[in-house]
Amino acid sequence: MTGAKDTSEPAPPIQSGDSAGAQLVRTRTRLRDLGDAVTTPARPAVEDDGADVPEDTQDHWLDEVSSEEEESHRSLVSRATGTFTVPVLWLRRIFSYIATTPGKLLTVTLVLSVAIFAAGYSMSQSSATRQTALDVLLTSTEPMSYAAHNLYTSLSLADTIATTGFVQAGVESAGTRARYNAAVDRASVAASETAAGMTMDDDRALELVTTIQRQLPVYTGLVETARTNNRAGNPVSVAYMAEASSLMREEILPAASELFILTSGQVREQQNHLTAPQWVPLSGLLAAVVFLLLAQWWLWRLTRRRLNKGFLAATALLVTAIIWVSVSNFGTWQAGTRGFEEASMPWDSLTASRIQAQQARTTETLSLVRRESVDESQASFADTIDGVTAALDDYEAAEGHNPLATSGNSRLVNEARTALINWEDAHARFAEALRTGDFQEAVRLSTTTTVAPGSPPTAAGAYDTLDAALSRLIADARSSMRAFINDGLAATQLVSTAVLVLSLAAVVAVWLGVRPRLQEYL
Repeated sequence: MTGAKDTSEPAPPIQSGDSAGAQLVRTRTRLRDLGDAVTTPARPAVEDDGADVPEDTQDHWLDEVSSEEEESHRSLVSRATGTFTVPVLWLRRIFSYIATTPGKLLTVTLVLSVAIFAAGYSMSQSSATRQTALDVLLTSTEPMSYAAHNLYTSLSLADTIATTGFVQAGVESAGTRARYNAAVDRASVAASETAAGMTMDDDRALELVTTIQRQLPVYTGLVETARTNNRAGNPVSVAYMAEASSLMREEILPAASELFILTSGQVREQQNHLTAPQWVPLSGLLAAVVFLLLAQWWLWRLTRRRLNKGFLAATALLVTAIIWVSVSNFGTWQAGTRGFEEASMPWDSLTASRIQAQQARTTETLSLVRRESVDESQASFADTIDGVTAALDDYEAAEGHNPLATSGNSRLVNEARTALINWEDAHARFAEALRTGDFQEAVRLSTTTTVAPGSPPTAAGAYDTLDAALSRLIADARSSMRAFINDGLAATQLVSTAVLVLSLAAVVAVWLGVRPRLQEYL
């Protein structure tokens, strides 16, 4: 052995004259000494410092201290290994369990449960959101649009009444004054109500309301100045009245018209959006049913059992939810799209024709104030007659499809048509009176509302009857619109809760159906 030093003494040589026993003893002694020399390592007499060992054979590198970067790297690796060792082990165990038949059954059940609950929850939330939005439309957006309509018509009516009262002989009557004040008050309140229903995003609408509220005091001031000068007999009163009417018709009424168009457009846009079918949530429910059918087919292939009561119950529950939502969507679309469009068309046309009639009436009266012929305005008056006639036709067409239509609606339409014909005849006599210089007759036709029995109606009386009939028809059209919105809201009742309950019941049915199959492996 390298480095070992034999310290045993050599055995005495075998003599030729020794006996056999002595030779055996010597042999044993020598073998024992050789064994001790082999098994016992030699101890150096002097400690070796390794100075004479070559450099490439030294093992001092084993005791070298590593650098800080190496220590940090080893620490990070050890930490990462220690952090992910347990999760990786868990994942291996999970995947190993999933590979078994019970694991497959449990996995499929979990996937089905998540898919069914997600589809049901999505449909439930969508239905709840739609129901809330329809309620906001019914209680906030539509009333705001109606307030804008009242603002538009009240401003136009105030201008018409002010102009009519200005041409009355002497001081205007108390009734005319009260009607004018009431129209101005309604316009002020309607402007505030319209602004209250808006959000900060409605920049243009808020700007229009601000313009109207700023210009309305200017208009009323001009009217009062005209009345004061008229009572004093100053001819300048005509100029003030003409300026007030010009301000109303060129600045205030166009702003009110744009505001009405904007707000009514919001109602129509929201109604169309909220009554569209819920395709995305419905597709989720349909996908859940498809997953259930595929799972039943896979379970049949796995267990050789064709039907699973739990899976069949879950399928029936989801199909019930789909039918419920489909019927609700159809009812909402039927009431909100077709019915609302049929009701909103006469609403818009009647409102526009009423404003057009009011402006025609103001033009008719101003021609008397200025003592000028109405020949130039005959074309616009004819357009007004055509517009009102078309609006009445639209209303009758819509009422033909409206199950809420009554005989009273037809009576109002006939009354409006008769008043329109009477106004057209009275306007022709009014124009003839102005042309011939018979201003007394022209004033009578323009301001008198009551006539003797058997006498032809005046322009003032026919117009008042027409305006009252149009106002009631507009109110009826609005009631129909709100009824259709309310029907759409009613169609969404209980949909959110019912779909969520049916989905949860389907999840429970799936687990109850797979439970016997899992017990077979326990």
